[in-house]
Amino acid sequence: MAPYSKNHTITCYEADANQIMRPTAMLDMMQEAANINATSLGFGYDEMKESNTAWVLSRIHVRFKSYPKWRDSVNIKTWHKGTARLFYLRDYLLSDEEGNTLAEATSSWLIIDMNTRRLVRSNELATSEEKCTKEDAIAEPADKVTIPVDIEPELVRKHPVTWSEIDTMGHVNNVKYVVWAIDAVGTDIVKERPLKELLINYDAEVMPNDVVKIYKVREESDEGLVYYITGKVDDKQNFSVKMIF
Repeated sequence: MAPYSKNHTITCYEADANQIMRPTAMLDMMQEAANINATSLGFGYDEMKESNTAWVLSRIHVRFKSYPKWRDSVNIKTWHKGTARLFYLRDYLLSDEEGNTLAEATSSWLIIDMNTRRLVRSNELATSEEKCTKEDAIAEPADKVTIPVDIEPELVRKHPVTWSEIDTMGHVNNVKYVVWAIDAVGTDIVKERPLKELLINYDAEVMPNDVVKIYKVREESDEGLVYYITGKVDDKQNFSVKMIF
């Protein structure tokens, strides 16, 4: 099955103060492209709703190679790769007008029952080989974020969830976690050092009226300057993010 592909021009609201694409703009493009492609393959939002099920994002791994600027033209491409254990895999490529790769990503999805919020083990359409494209943007599925245990996390803030952060599934939209994580790192870092790599684990839903305690850990490593951001509601970890600058 051919990947979904769409051209896009980076808008002013997708660019930061340096006039380059925000990392979150890439994630916004990814979720919309995934929705459109899933619908064309027969397991989009409306089709899943008929069986009272829904897709939920579990993990993402993004590598940023180069950032497009405001008004640059880019192409976003995505495809369904099939399954790995309980996960359904989807990859993405962002490229410039000459076809050079700007960013590459892989994501892992789960299916839940909308009433019980429990996992649904299989979906015949989503496991069909005819629906898959055997191509890798990143070969290995997104990994588990492992927080260093020898560094005391710093409480950055307590964040009350607002209505504008809730999406069509009734929980906090997946991109908002990255907004929180980048803001937790601080302007002095993100303004001067581009984000090179991003790994996200979505461990539990964050719901309206929740108050999220956001923690950060900073670590210098061979990979670069690494920040680990976690979010907890009532001492239960809801998400974890690893960012390499």
